[in-house]
Amino acid sequence: MESGKRSNFGEAGIILEAVRFATSADVGSLHQLVARETDVLQLELVLRILLTYLPESTETHKYINLLQQLANGQLHQPAQPSSPFVQRSQNLSDQDAQHQVRQLHLLPLAEEQDRHAEGTDPIFLFLIHRARKIDLETGSIPEVQQLLEPFLDRDPYLRTWMISNILPLRRLDYDYYPHIDGAYTLEAFEKLEGRPAIESLLSRSARAGDDETNQSVRDLRGVVGPWAYGEKARKRRKTHHDRRRSSLTTPRTTERSAKSEKESDRSTWSDVNEWIVDLALRDFAAAADIVERWDGPNDVDYDGFSDDEELDHDIHGVLVQRYAQAGLATIHVSSGTSASTFERAFGVLKRVARLLRLEEPPDFEKPQRSNTSTLSKDYLDKLSEIHLLHNALLRPDNPLTFPENPSLGFASYVLRSCSLLQKLGHPKAYRATAKLVAFGRREEHLEELHKTLQKVPVRTRDNGSWAEVREQILWLRDWRYENSKPDVSSEEPLLGVFCRVPRVDVEVEILKALLRASCYTVAVHVYCTQDQRPIPEDMVEKTVINAVMSFYDGASNGNRTRGGIRKASEILAAFQSHFPESKSFSEANALMAATHSMSFYSLTLQHGVPFQPVNIRASKDPLSLVGRILEQNPRSYTKLDDMVEIGQNLVRAGLSSPGKSQPTDRSHREDDNLLESSRRITAMAIEASLSEGDFDTAYSYIVNRLSPTVSAASKDEPAPQKRQEQKDEDDISWRSAYLAGRATPPKSITSQSSVRLLEQRMELLSLALILAPSSQLAEILQVWRAVEGDLTSLLAREAAEEDQWNSKGDSSKPSTGSSNLPGGFGPSTVDTDQLANQKPRRQSRATAAAANEEAPMGLFDVARGAAQAFSKNAFPLRGAASAMTSPIEGVTRNRPLSMSSDSGSDGKGERVRKRDMVANAVTGGLASGIGWMIGAPAPPKA
Repeated sequence: MESGKRSNFGEAGIILEAVRFATSADVGSLHQLVARETDVLQLELVLRILLTYLPESTETHKYINLLQQLANGQLHQPAQPSSPFVQRSQNLSDQDAQHQVRQLHLLPLAEEQDRHAEGTDPIFLFLIHRARKIDLETGSIPEVQQLLEPFLDRDPYLRTWMISNILPLRRLDYDYYPHIDGAYTLEAFEKLEGRPAIESLLSRSARAGDDETNQSVRDLRGVVGPWAYGEKARKRRKTHHDRRRSSLTTPRTTERSAKSEKESDRSTWSDVNEWIVDLALRDFAAAADIVERWDGPNDVDYDGFSDDEELDHDIHGVLVQRYAQAGLATIHVSSGTSASTFERAFGVLKRVARLLRLEEPPDFEKPQRSNTSTLSKDYLDKLSEIHLLHNALLRPDNPLTFPENPSLGFASYVLRSCSLLQKLGHPKAYRATAKLVAFGRREEHLEELHKTLQKVPVRTRDNGSWAEVREQILWLRDWRYENSKPDVSSEEPLLGVFCRVPRVDVEVEILKALLRASCYTVAVHVYCTQDQRPIPEDMVEKTVINAVMSFYDGASNGNRTRGGIRKASEILAAFQSHFPESKSFSEANALMAATHSMSFYSLTLQHGVPFQPVNIRASKDPLSLVGRILEQNPRSYTKLDDMVEIGQNLVRAGLSSPGKSQPTDRSHREDDNLLESSRRITAMAIEASLSEGDFDTAYSYIVNRLSPTVSAASKDEPAPQKRQEQKDEDDISWRSAYLAGRATPPKSITSQSSVRLLEQRMELLSLALILAPSSQLAEILQVWRAVEGDLTSLLAREAAEEDQWNSKGDSSKPSTGSSNLPGGFGPSTVDTDQLANQKPRRQSRATAAAANEEAPMGLFDVARGAAQAFSKNAFPLRGAASAMTSPIEGVTRNRPLSMSSDSGSDGKGERVRKRDMVANAVTGGLASGIGWMIGAPAPPKA
């Protein structure tokens, strides 16, 4: 019967019936037909018919039994046979049936991308091809997984394909992110490779918000890990693709092929490591959390489809090592400077040590003496700045990131240094700190030390805290530093953030910082009272004085109780007892005293710039500032003692330039400078008083405070040389006297005061003539003659007014001898005769006196008379002149120039007028001063 049916129902008809059943999804009838016509419907033909005509929407459980029987080669009739199925095919002739069979165009089992697969199992090829079509038409990955699961034990390659494609795709679209539309088809997912694939697979975790890190770890374990399971298959597919194109070889394609082969040598996990390192650049906390919570390539969820024992442990050991290197690399690329960043980095460091069973670093919060034995010189010699480049961090030959005890030890010390710098107020990223430690120059280390110490006073001003800060700074210089001990001497290299700076220089910078923070107790204890002082005493003194001057220069007010001057004074007071004989401390104290005194006066420099203490030290002539004070503060010249004290303190501070002579005795030079400053300031006060019209004060200062001087250095010189040098150097006295002598009197002065003023001016001019150099005598003499003329005319006018007054009184008496006054009595005849006789005599004497005064005299007669008068008269200027020949120490307060207002007397007892005395003194000086100019002989001695 079966053969009869076969004759009426040919092979072409059987195939067409199978196609019809497949197209209508009548799997039962198809199963029955396949079971009965095994010799026609062979395995590959049935699979191609199913692949081509069975709708993708057909539920998998309806035809999975047929596929299993086909795979096992044991076909059985279904329990419930379908309805007769030969009716339609019987109406076709064999020729028509064969023609329709040729038009079926059945799909091949193996697609282009599957021809590189190991083996040619038709079931494997059908399942993969069918899975792609189901995903393409329905997008139902669970249906695909249900189709493949019964056959996983049949073919290892199918298992790999299932784990690396279906499992991650199902988790992305159905398990992890069901609310996000699927972004990949199965065919597109299979083509993912390299770094873009890693970023794409993990891109959905970036949208997770606050739970981003947890989902990244989950995706790495459940998506990226299974996807990386098919790495070998992807490489084989890529190699097969490249071989097909090898026939069309050109130089460009050859270069591209070489690049592809190089990239194929990279592991998928290398791309994962790079992704983690790049994540650390953007978000170190997220990268650190991944490293701490994920064990790397050993920590993958295959959903039970793979046995870990099947994996190559040697290969996974290398993969874990490279993953640990990526963990170290995340620390190097971190840019955060917060305490939490360094704590997370230290957690990553400990995690790396546990992954590879290396020695864990010590506790992060205990910066005690460290064991740097692992950081040998050989290890440090391997380091290069190239190793810090981003693209070199994951190289296996990078000593900074390759996970071993030296690299972990170096990283732990750098992290601890970063933490200390952050606590000290100068946070610094890990990468910058590591570069500074390993490759920094001395200048860079010193600059970082300055920055660190500048930030510390802002955070703490407590003496106890500063003692701890000093210990921390010294540890940062040398990681081997131990409390209260000198530098460790060993063959180990010196390592630290400030290791290029010598210990003494570090201590000096710490002392400066202590002074800035006003922690004088710690500074004095550490650097002045300890038995083993960190730095020499002279260096301490120099550092303290420099700090004082720094605060002084930065002050805006000179008062001791304010700002920088107060700070400088406090530092001097704190260290003064430890440097009692210090010259620099004495000078600094004198400068503070002068500045404090000047702060009570208003002072403005050029262009309206307000005075600041630094202007004193910057000025080439600090004493000139006293002159500005006298100019800008009315009647400040009356406080001459204060001004002199300011000037002398400036001299004691070492700010005044020495005079022409440079005595070898330092005390003599300072005494001379003190004397010179006093005289100069006195001259300034004289000028200020004259500018304000106070001639009496100027005259008093000249007479009582300004006198010719002899320097202490010239006491031992011969008297003639001493007088000549003193005359050459005493420029202040004669100029002050000349300035006051030429002062113009006020117009409202009385006649009597005018006479006194003119006499004082002539006295000052006479002093100027005595002290001035020869080149100035003519000018002074001209002024003196003008003043003398004014005095002569004033006296003549007074005499005329007196005679007029007397004549008026005489003319008021009547010739009758009777008085016009009531009750008056007229003169007697005797009285009238006497008055008549006295009047001619008085007129004759006045005429004779006038004749004597107006009679012309020769120049040598004047000089002779002046010399006689100068030798005989008790003129006070004689004392001033004689003072030039005697040693003078300090500022004399005698009155060598004061003149009695009483008339003098000559040897004959006759009365001499004061104006005659002045004239005699002047002409006496001229006798030896200008007589030689006309070739005249010296006048004879009286």
